[in-house]
Amino acid sequence: MTLAQRLLLAIGILTIATTAALGLAVREAWRSTEEQRFQEQGNLAIRRVQRAIREQVRDLPATVSPLCAHDPMVDSAIVGLKAHDLDSRRLSLSLRVPELMKALRLDELLLVTSSGEILGAGHAEELVGKRDPTLAQRMTSATDAARLRTTEPPLAVESWCVRRDTQNDKLWVGLYAARHLDPTLEDISATQGVRLSLSKPTGDDADMVAAMPLPEIGTTLFATQSRVPLARALQRLDWTLGAIGAVTFLAAIAVAMLLSRGLARPIVGMAKQAREVVAGDPKPVVGRGGKELEEFAAAFNKSIADLVALRKRLAATERIAARREIARRVAHEIKNPLAPIRTAVETLRRLRARDDPAFDEYFDEATRTVLEEVARISNIVSEFTRFARLPPPDPAPMDMEETLRKVVGLHGSSGASLELSVSPCPAVNADKDQMVQVLTNLVQNAIDAASSRTEPKVWVTLTPTGADRVEIQVTDNGPGVAPEMRDRLFEPYATTKPHGTGLGLAIVQRIVIEHGGEISYSDAPGGGARFSVALPVSGPTLLSEAPVPSSR
Repeated sequence: MTLAQRLLLAIGILTIATTAALGLAVREAWRSTEEQRFQEQGNLAIRRVQRAIREQVRDLPATVSPLCAHDPMVDSAIVGLKAHDLDSRRLSLSLRVPELMKALRLDELLLVTSSGEILGAGHAEELVGKRDPTLAQRMTSATDAARLRTTEPPLAVESWCVRRDTQNDKLWVGLYAARHLDPTLEDISATQGVRLSLSKPTGDDADMVAAMPLPEIGTTLFATQSRVPLARALQRLDWTLGAIGAVTFLAAIAVAMLLSRGLARPIVGMAKQAREVVAGDPKPVVGRGGKELEEFAAAFNKSIADLVALRKRLAATERIAARREIARRVAHEIKNPLAPIRTAVETLRRLRARDDPAFDEYFDEATRTVLEEVARISNIVSEFTRFARLPPPDPAPMDMEETLRKVVGLHGSSGASLELSVSPCPAVNADKDQMVQVLTNLVQNAIDAASSRTEPKVWVTLTPTGADRVEIQVTDNGPGVAPEMRDRLFEPYATTKPHGTGLGLAIVQRIVIEHGGEISYSDAPGGGARFSVALPVSGPTLLSEAPVPSSR
């Protein structure tokens, strides 16, 4: 995953987590605020109801009680009841009650006798003349304090007073008065946005309920508010928060893309410059985009310079060590032909000293031997010079397939069967002359090894290995390499050929290594030898010279 992708992912996750956390916090705070607001509204409504009921409880008895004591209508009724003369008074009494009810702003007013007969009803004329013993019993068995009526609708505060006959306590006339609470509850409910009732709501989780005792009237008032508006408001809030979160996420991604591009572009540019430097372009890496990148570029350039210097020292050390070894081996190789030369010269001197008649015959043989050994010494010196003076590679893009075809074509008349198999490969950055030298040596060695067979065959293949390397294989059906030779196969002067110098594979290995590649040997399937050369497409991986800063 690239730096830009990691930055986008990190900012995206952070944005989602932050938005979700803030959204949940806002949602919970809003829900808590709404429920608290409802609780406050409910409490306020209940307090208003309490005040209204208290006023009714306080005012209603004070309004009703004086009527029994001083109102002419009550006096007329008690006189008629005592004199058994109610019939003549019924009409006037029934008409007086509604007027009195309206004057006192009562919702209900009944004129009741001790027998339960209703002489007047201000709120319902159909009750006049009817009897209500239960009401009469209540009015005589309880005090005249105001109380809440819950036995029958509508909900009301009721109070009454009784005027007894002074001579007969069983004869009395009373007034029953009531003020309805439903209008008050409805008005308060409408203004406060809650439903008020004396009965506890049951079985509906969609409602929020607040309860408040009313000790003045011995009951509890319940305020109810539906959760549906709250749920809808929360849903709208969720949509709003979701939209805000989406916009925030997109904005964060856009900002992250700009930041990632701004951060990644100089790094990608530096990586490209670094690859070009490693590929052989001696230009220093330039860091742009911040002090840190400039310091990194300076450190990278210094590391490359140090590596180049180290490479030069290692190369010089390796060359010195190789030349010492080769000088030792050259001395050994030259010493071998010097022995027959010395023997031939000494024999000629002895024969000449005694005028031996065989001198002339031996002279031709001796001089021929001397010339052959001198040629051998000259060949050894030439190979050593070629190995010692092998220049560093001068890489350039080359078509490896074309080069292979030319090398194989040059050996077409060798007498061996040469087969070339090529897969499409990218151009290779290499020294073409040195690659021709490597391929020629390997193909010639394969032909020489296979020449001992009745049907000598050599196979040459070129295949890509991954996106950045190619592999060349040269296989023959010869006898292969003896086990004792394999460990020193690429050492100088290691050879099994009668006339070989043993420097061919050493030169091949050196060229391949200086190109950043590898060469290896393995037994071919069915017998024979196989040499594999793996080369990087980009060519040598280190510069021969340190990058030089430009004049700009």
